[in-house]
Amino acid sequence: MDAKRYLQYSEIGARLRACRKALHLTQEQLAERADISPAFVGHVERAEKVPSVETLTRLCVCMGVSMDYLVMGKRQSCDKESCMLYEDLKRILSAYSSDQKEQSPR
Repeated sequence: MDAKRYLQYSEIGARLRACRKALHLTQEQLAERADISPAFVGHVERAEKVPSVETLTRLCVCMGVSMDYLVMGKRQSCDKESCMLYEDLKRILSAYSSDQKEQSPR
């Protein structure tokens, strides 16, 4: 099965850009929050590179959107349990990101 048939990377990039701009974030600001390079944000927005699931998850958490929306364009309402899971994931990724920065050689 060819993933490109099912995933529209140009649409993912367009949704990413639209969400980022709606939050009044620059590519640099979003990249810093998601712990990726600003150039990579631009590449994803232009569908020049394909982000990993981990990177997509970080971008979603940073922007407060669901993976389902960013990847497929489907909006979901956030029930209480889903919102709690989202907050847990956000805390875990934040802690992971902090741990990685502390462990990186300078």
